[in-house]
Amino acid sequence: ALSKIRPHTSSSLAHQKAPAVLLQALEATFREQNTEKTPTAYFAALLTTLDSTLQTARASGPSLGEGDVLPAELYLLALVAPYVPHPVIRTNLNTILTLTAPLFPALVPHAPPLRSQLTIYASVLHALERSQLETPGLRQAFGSLLHLCLDPRPKVRKKAAELVRDVLASPPPPSIRHPYADRVAEWTISSLGELTSNGIPKFKGKKAEGDGTDTAIHLLAFLRPVLPTLPSSVS
Repeated sequence: ALSKIRPHTSSSLAHQKAPAVLLQALEATFREQNTEKTPTAYFAALLTTLDSTLQTARASGPSLGEGDVLPAELYLLALVAPYVPHPVIRTNLNTILTLTAPLFPALVPHAPPLRSQLTIYASVLHALERSQLETPGLRQAFGSLLHLCLDPRPKVRKKAAELVRDVLASPPPPSIRHPYADRVAEWTISSLGELTSNGIPKFKGKKAEGDGTDTAIHLLAFLRPVLPTLPSSVS
């Protein structure tokens, strides 16, 4: 995956060049420090870089343009995260949440880095043990993911819905049903109730157009594949 990025350091497209330049800088540091280029090394370096970027942007807020470093960091993290050993993610959960969870409101208008964020959280949620799934910050982030299942943008909506479906389909052992299944069921019932009572879309973020019909279709499309993983109360 990274080999496809390296040639783009001279690209005229900002969204291609920024990740390539960042990757080049990280790998130069690896060479200087004789660090093996493992998924864990990339993951740790990217978290450190992300922390530095957010510290710098604390006063003015995150910069999320195509050529900015923050979207590039999230993009590379999304590529690396699926290959990081699960114990590494578990150990660094608090750091991951501290750095990424507060970004959700700022990311909503910016689809590409938002999709990267979703990919990162897919890897995180699959890696955790049951006890860690009850971490307050993680449950709050999962709530943000649920609302994105009704996003008016097809790519964002599809990615969020697939994430929730896959998470519910893979409960941490020895659980038969995922601990978040009740949360998803409650959100689904609440969303359907709002739509049938007043037609106002449940999605909180980029404003959905129309009278709620599209949102109802999105909700039903989301519900069909996840229904077998939900408690019987939702049906």
